[in-house]
Amino acid sequence: MKKVNTTGVLIWSLAVLFFLYEFFLRIMPGTMASSIIDSMGITYEQFAFIGSSYYITYALMQPIVGLIVDKFGVRLFLTIASGLCAVGVIGFAFSDGFWGAFISRMIIGYGSSFAYVSLLMLALNWFPTKHFGFVCGLSQFLGAIGPLLAGAPVAYLLKSVDSWRSLFLWSGYIGIILTICIGIFIRNKPKKTNHNIFFLITPGPFFSRMRSLLSLGQIWWIMLYSSMMYVSLPLLGAYWGTTYMETRGFTRPTAALIISMIWVGLSIGCPLWGRISDLTRRRKPFLMLCGLIGAVSSFCIIFINISNLYLLLALFILVGIASAGQSLAFPTIAENVKQSLRATTIGLNNAGMMLAAAVFPPIITTIIQNSANKNSLLQAHFTKGFIFIPIVYAIGALIALFFIRGTFCREQNEIHRIVK
Repeated sequence: MKKVNTTGVLIWSLAVLFFLYEFFLRIMPGTMASSIIDSMGITYEQFAFIGSSYYITYALMQPIVGLIVDKFGVRLFLTIASGLCAVGVIGFAFSDGFWGAFISRMIIGYGSSFAYVSLLMLALNWFPTKHFGFVCGLSQFLGAIGPLLAGAPVAYLLKSVDSWRSLFLWSGYIGIILTICIGIFIRNKPKKTNHNIFFLITPGPFFSRMRSLLSLGQIWWIMLYSSMMYVSLPLLGAYWGTTYMETRGFTRPTAALIISMIWVGLSIGCPLWGRISDLTRRRKPFLMLCGLIGAVSSFCIIFINISNLYLLLALFILVGIASAGQSLAFPTIAENVKQSLRATTIGLNNAGMMLAAAVFPPIITTIIQNSANKNSLLQAHFTKGFIFIPIVYAIGALIALFFIRGTFCREQNEIHRIVK
């Protein structure tokens, strides 16, 4: 039986650091969006497409990343993934236009796609199974530090360096050091273990499993719900949140601090909704509640001109807590399929969310830019685009109410024996 030991904690800690690092890289451009746009001479739409390139490669890799890691090992591909993130962020620092930045972000997205999968595999291989839930929750909490660091701290640092490019370069150097540490210290499994613990890999041909899943209506509805709950996170947290709050009169560091509260709310909401739904053995009511909280809190932010800092901080925390409904959707979707299909289902749901993150923000950015008509962006221009945020939360609540079946926290395909 596996026991918690120093080696396992060290290996898991390095995997968590990479998870935090890729999360940091995901959010950082949004904190300095206006500086990047001015320096590269690109449009707001092009900046949104650059951001989408990360999510495109991330999403496309999700259904197969577990297969790759299982075949070649966590150590090999986590090292490659970390190196690619470092190369991508350094490449972004030297980019002078759209295509260089676009390709650099695609490289970062590819490397980042291995972060959480590898973290789960290492947790399963190095920790007792009874601690897996706690380790996953702790990993998510520590990973949320990444976007917090990419917010206000980066905004303050930007005031004391000569260019945003310097911050990207130093982030790349940190990635190189992390890559070396991962390559040296990460091990796939304890020496006494004769096999990897298969968590993400399920038997049977890949395309056969995918056809089986996509024939289930509940899978589609839960994937759509997850996308609705997730889409505001990249839109506000990684694309335009800081710039939007600047148009409302806040300084960049304060604007970044306000936006970072989304990630605080997410880190609170993920374990909170999971724990409450487990205790009550109900998921559907809390899926609906997340949609309602998101619709109300985002409506207040966008359509009520609130200037009180503390009230705005609280509202953005609520948006993050509401967005944690996508986390609750993962056990819900897993309970709608056989155990042998759960891992593939989780990957499919994650891919759907990331595709939404790639598609919706550029569309909304186009609306914002067209309303500005080549003028400087103002609060009113963002309002015209952000009107969709409370709408998608409301759609999520309606999907949960009318189309998602309650699972009562158990597999829907299990056979129940009737005892007379």
